[in-house]
Amino acid sequence: MVTRLIRTWAATGVTVAMVGALALGGATSASAAGPGTVGWADFTVDGTARAYTGTMTLPGDFPQARFTSTSRQATIPSGSSTWQGTGTPVGAEYDSSRGRPYLNLRPTQDSPTAAAASVTTYTFDRATPASDWSFVLGDVDADQVTVSATDTTGAAVPPDDLGFQTTYNSCRTAAGGPSPSCDAAGTRDVPTWNATTGVLTGNATAADTEGATAWFSPSVPLSTLTFTYQQRSGFPVYQTWFVTKTFTASGAVTNDGAAYPGAIVTLVDPATGEIVGTTTTIGPDGTWSVPGLVSGTPYEVSVTTPDDAADLPAVPFTIAGDDSPGLDFAFTGAVAPAETAPLTVTVVQADGSPVADRPVSIVVPGQIDPVASGTTGSDGSITFEGLDPAAEYTVVDEVTGIARGPVTTASGASITLDPTVEITTSIVEPDGSAPAEGSVVDIVPVGEATPVASVETGPGGSFTADGLTPGEQYEVVLNEDVDSAVTITAPATSGTIPPVQIAAPDTVAVEGTVLNADGTPASGLPLQVIEADAAEPEPVATPTTDAAGVYRVEGLVPGTDYGVVLDGEIVGTFTAPFADGTVPTLVLAGPPVVTPVPNPEPSPDPTVPPTPVVPAAGGPGTGGSTVGGPDRPLAYTGSEPGLPLGLGVAAMALGLALVTGSAVVRRRAERR
Repeated sequence: MVTRLIRTWAATGVTVAMVGALALGGATSASAAGPGTVGWADFTVDGTARAYTGTMTLPGDFPQARFTSTSRQATIPSGSSTWQGTGTPVGAEYDSSRGRPYLNLRPTQDSPTAAAASVTTYTFDRATPASDWSFVLGDVDADQVTVSATDTTGAAVPPDDLGFQTTYNSCRTAAGGPSPSCDAAGTRDVPTWNATTGVLTGNATAADTEGATAWFSPSVPLSTLTFTYQQRSGFPVYQTWFVTKTFTASGAVTNDGAAYPGAIVTLVDPATGEIVGTTTTIGPDGTWSVPGLVSGTPYEVSVTTPDDAADLPAVPFTIAGDDSPGLDFAFTGAVAPAETAPLTVTVVQADGSPVADRPVSIVVPGQIDPVASGTTGSDGSITFEGLDPAAEYTVVDEVTGIARGPVTTASGASITLDPTVEITTSIVEPDGSAPAEGSVVDIVPVGEATPVASVETGPGGSFTADGLTPGEQYEVVLNEDVDSAVTITAPATSGTIPPVQIAAPDTVAVEGTVLNADGTPASGLPLQVIEADAAEPEPVATPTTDAAGVYRVEGLVPGTDYGVVLDGEIVGTFTAPFADGTVPTLVLAGPPVVTPVPNPEPSPDPTVPPTPVVPAAGGPGTGGSTVGGPDRPLAYTGSEPGLPLGLGVAAMALGLALVTGSAVVRRRAERR
């Protein structure tokens, strides 16, 4: 799979430096309800199937986490097609997650058994807050998630303390608000939470739908958080979001009753002695502020004593779900502060138009940490107060890395962005078809996570995207399926470029159903799946149908023809789709085969060589093909019957040529 590294940055809107250890990871937005600043998590993921590792990073001083997962697949969609809207309960509390990444995980194997469940454990670098943060589990419909955690002593956290809030369907949004791309069937089901067992279970019929969601706000500090995810039916995948509110501490420093700009303010975690943030007082009021603080955490703030003044004690405080203003320091007899001056920076496009909401920072040449950072206003400018008028600075556009300098408070600075181009093209599915109108296309710079453009397709998969830098490489992502992204290079000038064909995944998983002639499930049938065009066809998988007659196969090559074998005879054929999906149902004629399997084991790993196909001796031809005996003629819905293996590869190829097409139900596992 494509390993996605989500780059973390924040546009906090403050004009003061955070030169200490306060890491503002994750984009932030104003809270939809109550005080605080909202930040949705960023993720990184590395590793291979069933052995993933990664990070979950929330803004500010929230404890960061590393995770391990035995999921058979892990991806990080961008959040442009699927999100938690403001019309959802979590969105009403924290604002929309639109455009923010989330984590997609699957079970270890697609089998409704505990042994096939995946285990994903987040380990925090210190205990989490006991309020003002949440996690969201989405797309829990035909599957289930067991939620567990440990506290600061390593003891198991009771399910009641996991802070279950409610279940809902994320496809529902407030009237007139934007809605995620959701299932056209519109079932709008919700999962069920068992507060005794800590299990979140999808709908009662295990129907594969979209948008079934639950959210939690833990009420005790956690050291670890674990999700054990198990399939019930269908193609399981679940979504995970984390979100927090952070708060700002602020105050003023005076000397003999007058503002004292330029004083150095340091904020620490007294339990560890770790510096959380460092800043300086600015402006005519000598004010300071440190954002990114989390609820329930004790902090301590101090000010470096100016010359000729007496030391002042540090001030302890604890964030309690709101900002902490009024943390003031009053010196007497200090030497007058050095003179300060403002520095104004303007960011414009190549045509001179202003660029609003652009993150900009200033640094002292030779140093790494910025002395100030913030975002431009509607006129494309930002002013940094309280700087040394005699000093030289370098101004950096945080998006492109463009730097201008040295500059001074007297000279100011202007950054002109490189020219961009607009492309018009169309997008093509791996099988050559056009995506549905209204599909989302993200244009993402290679190595980054934030799209420069997110557009919807028109007829035939057509779209137009602006804001691309000539000569730069971009990943084109359809409906957040990052594993099928394809790389393009932006042209030198605006115009039409050739169609972009999305890459097919290396392998896919399929699900099929076998029914008896009376429509009842043909359970417990030992099947073999072979590659039809192989010179010496041997099984690539040996699934067994479950109680619903369903079999599942992983590791198939998209676009390749396969045969389904029962008792040494081909009973059906299909072409592997270009995404995980379903294949045509097989209907067996004649009396049903009763082979009960009370607790089917997971299908073997397709990488393990299975038992070779043994063709039935003297198997009948197409004129009288049977399954399980001469009295059981075969019927197959979706394609013509194949020829028995005993007739050899050439006969099989002829049989496959009769296939009129497999009614593949396209399903995007990575969009869910």
